[in-house]
Amino acid sequence: MSCVFEVGGETVWNPALRVGETYLALAEGLAGLVGVPTGFTAPAADFHRVDIVQFDTFTQHVFREYFRSGHELRRMMVDGVLRPSIVMLTRGGGRISPETEEQRLYLAEAEKLSGKMPV
Repeated sequence: MSCVFEVGGETVWNPALRVGETYLALAEGLAGLVGVPTGFTAPAADFHRVDIVQFDTFTQHVFREYFRSGHELRRMMVDGVLRPSIVMLTRGGGRISPETEEQRLYLAEAEKLSGKMPV
């Protein structure tokens, strides 16, 4: 079984069910910490519509939170949600604009994950 994430009728990620469930649980936890919704609605347990405007806001907040922290372990935990979020955001037509070279390099590395995220 798998878990579908869809933006405007287009699948932006179709991971294995447990991978999708893990991502969702972590993303919802981060949404509470950054104070914005993820933008996910679930008409079925294994199918999630992504409101790209809300998801863009969520991903931008998580991105800023990642770079605001200098704590290595905290960054590692946030990274597990942020990289797949960047890929889904890009596939859904969104974009994060880097402000520093460190951010530019991070975004380039995150995009490399795209090939490991089935659609």
